[in-house]
Amino acid sequence: MFIGYFTEMPYQDPASGYFGATGRPIEDLSLSNGEYDPRLAADLYHRYYDEKLFAEEMGFDGLVLNEHHSTPFCMQSVTNTTAAILARITERVKIVLLGNVLPLWDDPLWLAEELAMIDTISRGRLVTGWVRGTGRESVTHNASPTYNWERYQEAHDFILKAWTEPGPFRWEGEHYDFRYVNPWMKPYQQPHPPIWIPGQVSKNT
Repeated sequence: MFIGYFTEMPYQDPASGYFGATGRPIEDLSLSNGEYDPRLAADLYHRYYDEKLFAEEMGFDGLVLNEHHSTPFCMQSVTNTTAAILARITERVKIVLLGNVLPLWDDPLWLAEELAMIDTISRGRLVTGWVRGTGRESVTHNASPTYNWERYQEAHDFILKAWTEPGPFRWEGEHYDFRYVNPWMKPYQQPHPPIWIPGQVSKNT
C-alpha cells in the first residue's frame, strides 16, 4: 500500500475571509487577486513546505502535489516548482505529481526537461502524473477545450519519445512541431519515471 500526504495548499487569510472550509465562499473565476497579500503567501509557502518535511519524517511514502489556476483554494499553480524544491530538501519520500495539465503546454519539450531535472535532482523519486485539467484551467490559460484530448495524447507520446529515444530527431504532429528534439537532461529512472494517469471524470483518460 502507498500512503501519500496531500494538501491543496490553500490561501488562508482571516482578514479577507479566505480561511478554510468555514470561511468565505469561493466562487470560481469571479475573485479578484487584489486581495492577495504576498507577504502572507510567503509565510504560507514556508509553512506548507515544513509540513511536507514533517510528513516525510512521519513515514509517509509520498508527497502528492497538484495544481489549479486563478483560485485561492490552491496556491500551487506551478506544481513543478514545488516538486523541484522538494527534490532537494527531502531524502526518501516519493514526489508524486497529479499532475501536469498536458493540454496547456504549448512546449511539451520544456516540460520533458523540467520533469527530467526533478527526477535527477531527487535521484529517481519522481512519480509523474498527467491530467487533462478542468474548465478553470482552459479558461485561465486560453486553451481551447476543443483540442484538449488531442493535445493531451500528442504531448504524452512526445514526452515519452523524448525521454526514451536518442536524439536528435524531428517531431511533426497535429499540434506540436519541433525541428530539433535532443534534450540533454534525461530522467534518472530508466526508461522513465512512473506515470500515473487519474481516471476520474474522463472515461477516455
